[in-house]
Amino acid sequence: MVEDVGFLLSLGIISGVALLLGLLFARLRTSVIAAEILAGMLVGPYVLGWISDISVIGDIASVGIVVLLFLIGLELDPVKFLRMIRRAGSLTLLEMGLTFIVGLACAHFLGLDFSETLVFAMAASATSTAIVGQFLLSRGMRDQTSRLIVGILVIEDIVAVVFLIVISSLPAGGVITARTGLLAISETILGGFALLTIGVVVARYVAPPAINFLSHYEEEFEELPFFFAIGLGFAFGVLGAYLGYSAGVGAFIIGLAMRGKHSKYLSGKVAPIKGLLVFIFFVYMGSQIDPFPALQIWPAFALVAVLLIAAKYSGGVLIGRIMGARDPLGETDPRMVGAWLVPRGEFSFIIGQAALAAGLIDTSTFSILGLMVLVTAMAGPFLQRIGKKAASPSQHPFKPVRDS
Repeated sequence: MVEDVGFLLSLGIISGVALLLGLLFARLRTSVIAAEILAGMLVGPYVLGWISDISVIGDIASVGIVVLLFLIGLELDPVKFLRMIRRAGSLTLLEMGLTFIVGLACAHFLGLDFSETLVFAMAASATSTAIVGQFLLSRGMRDQTSRLIVGILVIEDIVAVVFLIVISSLPAGGVITARTGLLAISETILGGFALLTIGVVVARYVAPPAINFLSHYEEEFEELPFFFAIGLGFAFGVLGAYLGYSAGVGAFIIGLAMRGKHSKYLSGKVAPIKGLLVFIFFVYMGSQIDPFPALQIWPAFALVAVLLIAAKYSGGVLIGRIMGARDPLGETDPRMVGAWLVPRGEFSFIIGQAALAAGLIDTSTFSILGLMVLVTAMAGPFLQRIGKKAASPSQHPFKPVRDS
């Protein structure tokens, strides 16, 4: 009987620790999501060891990221979003290139070998869609800056998928032939076109009639529209994974392809379950972090963390300034763009786990990557708060007044 409640006991322990840390982080006016990651690290197998079996939590966490990205896609207008992608695409690649170069330098400073250096730079280049997306959803994503950030995040996720393809093509020796590399990239491009095409067809010709039909049963059987909404997101998650992308990218594509009232209808059905699933996802991320190898070299790690934060922030500010100059309404805030690009997250873990499984890195390097995710997740909201204060006008006509 005790075994039957083991999973519930684990969730109870995690929730309690996350609550205490969340209250502390809220008083410090920083990210509660970072508190969830820290809670997972503390109670996980590497620190206190209160929860040693996290396999079930990991399965639920994979569902959480799919639901989150599905909702983000439903919240966006596809026309405005694609326009933003075209405008910010080259700038995003430039920003990622800057962070990648800084990541190479940091890895060399840490004394990593060639394959570890390459993996470290890849993992350090991608902003966390899950962490930033959670914040943007709470803001409603109606302003120009939020739309720009989401566009950047999706481009970075696509690049991160390419990184994963490279890692999966690398043998333990770290050598890849031009033929296998080009073949893998070509398959991914074709898979992307297929995913987009199927998404548009389903969103235009299949989903709207189904939603209209199911809405007649909503008053008496409200579960039926929910089953359709969540099933649609999961189906495209599976399709995205089958075509060489992550399940989250597939769910995002079908969410983005939906428009108007049908998009809002699906969002309303799925949103109630988001909180629990996303919470479990962030806790699971934290449980993967073994902080001790990184803490043994804490002076070097601190310098590396500062450099990686500065690289992302500077690249984001550069994008924000260039896009702001093109924004006729003047709604783009460069400081906010820079701050929101700082947190690393799920793709850093996924890249690290894939490299660890392939023998390209050891557990010590994975520990550094994991702690980097936690530090950057805490730094992003802090930089955002500083940016807001710097942008706030003084309330006194002659004497500057300190922002509250």
